[in-house]
Amino acid sequence: MKVFVCMNSIPLEILQTLGHLEIIKSISAAGADGIEIRRELLGQDDSLKELGALCRELNLDIYYSAPECLIGPHYQMDEQRFKQLTREADELGAELLKLPLGHYHFTETDMTQVNKVLVEEMQSHSGLKITIENDQTLEGGNLNRIAHFLNRSEKLDIPIRLTFDMGNWLYTDEVPMKAAQELGRYVVYVHLKQVKREKEEWITEPISLPLQSDVNELLERFSGTYPRAIEFPVTLENVATYISLMKMEQGVNHERA
Repeated sequence: MKVFVCMNSIPLEILQTLGHLEIIKSISAAGADGIEIRRELLGQDDSLKELGALCRELNLDIYYSAPECLIGPHYQMDEQRFKQLTREADELGAELLKLPLGHYHFTETDMTQVNKVLVEEMQSHSGLKITIENDQTLEGGNLNRIAHFLNRSEKLDIPIRLTFDMGNWLYTDEVPMKAAQELGRYVVYVHLKQVKREKEEWITEPISLPLQSDVNELLERFSGTYPRAIEFPVTLENVATYISLMKMEQGVNHERA
């Protein structure tokens, strides 16, 4: 099992002070197997080619995350926008592009168009995987909507899978275990985090290690070996500890199995 670190886990002020290149070097030295580059955190001076070259030099797998929705506000896919994102992923050398589902409609969304665009782009960008992620919005974090979209995609052989964010389900009043039971077969990537309600908002916290029994039970709903990502607040001083503990945890779970 590979452990990734999402760039939004690093304090923003540290990222802005040191820059992406130095942060990537630190994450590699901490023992990570991969890194998730976040489009919304890139500055004008950040070069996708340069970031990708450094990751490959350090033997880091690269995933690319963009906040732009797969399905736009009029229930349809923005083909040109999607193609722009796949070009950026290709420039970065990413193996996976992650997007929120967005405004999918059970009957109005043209799945024929979605299929056509994704198949064409996968042929042009060989090896690139596309996933949607359950985000923190009522549109993109609704279990029934995500399940319906993925079920239709599966029937139409649309090449798209799921990034499962453990904490985001709570933002949309969904039950993570139920989501894991219904969507487990689609999952290829997992964001690990804990969230708790504090006054009127949800707060993201580091996961408890060793993993609690309910978390292990949830993770067992997914088939195959899939990367897990740190998407909770860490520092450059403690990220190596979390990476090490997550890998040790995987070893313990394997022995128990």
